[in-house]
Amino acid sequence: MKKYEINKMYTMWSTDNLKERVERFLNASTANGHKIVSVSFGVNMWWMPTAYITLEKDLS
Repeated sequence: MKKYEINKMYTMWSTDNLKERVERFLNASTANGHKIVSVSFGVNMWWMPTAYITLEKDLS
């Protein structure tokens, strides 16, 4: 059985800061056994840079 998890991160100012936070989060998640399904960057309705991260973990 697989478990999927969608995470959202955003920032008010620095896209470089957001990128670094996402990289740290992905490194920590893969170290804990998650597989990265997708990472998307965009903006939310307030024009704040946003990252959406989909992770998968095999529970079997």
